[in-house]
Amino acid sequence: MSAEYDDFGDVYEQCIEQSEIARRNLPFYVRLGAKSPGTVVELGVGTGRIAVEVARRGKHVIGVDNSLRMLDACRRRAAEAGVADSVHLIHSDFRAVTLAEPVPLVTMPFHTICDIAEPSDRAQVLRRVADSLLPGGRFVFDHFVFDAELAQRYDNVPHIEAEYTDPETGREVIFWTCGIYDLEDQRIRVVAWSDELDRDGVLVRRRYRRYTSCWIETEQMLAELEAAGLEVEAVYGDFDGTPLTEDAAVNVWIARKPS
Repeated sequence: MSAEYDDFGDVYEQCIEQSEIARRNLPFYVRLGAKSPGTVVELGVGTGRIAVEVARRGKHVIGVDNSLRMLDACRRRAAEAGVADSVHLIHSDFRAVTLAEPVPLVTMPFHTICDIAEPSDRAQVLRRVADSLLPGGRFVFDHFVFDAELAQRYDNVPHIEAEYTDPETGREVIFWTCGIYDLEDQRIRVVAWSDELDRDGVLVRRRYRRYTSCWIETEQMLAELEAAGLEVEAVYGDFDGTPLTEDAAVNVWIARKPS
């Protein structure tokens, strides 16, 4: 669980802005946080896209991330929104994060749990989440649903993730990703690169990055939550409460620590 997202600081916001999932999950997590009876902990706070909006609604947010670059961006966003005092940031591996006191709500948005590719690491994180919750507290997160047909179609095939103008250079940037699927280990090794072009469309700079993601089957996730001492209150097929079906592209979980 390295801080590999440090390498994506220059492209992360651009990808988020062009992500359909990000547009759908924002109102869900903001409403959830605003209704919390106490402090909200967000694991994988990133640049604060969700945390700052929750803080603007009067809540205290603890944001945890293992990327210093992401935390710096979150800190700036909170300051610009006037909620710096309401957003407390912790630089930590999720397996080791320690809170001063338990909270009623822990969230892990935007498929972040899929970045924890090793099951033993996920088990540690889930136990840490359970320890961080008040009795009756909730852990809410989401992950994508594996689609064998899409995996076959996109395996080892580059595709454009985002196109934007670099605010510092004024040059056009095309951000590509290519996933290599390991069906046995349920992992995706992703090679990503950004192409920076001059006014004539000539490549002037290319930068490569790598990271590993995974997918988690529904029954597998259920077993992992139960092993951590968490009860599943609900699981949805989208952020609007759509029932989970075979056609769902995402699982949205609401787990609860027993009272």
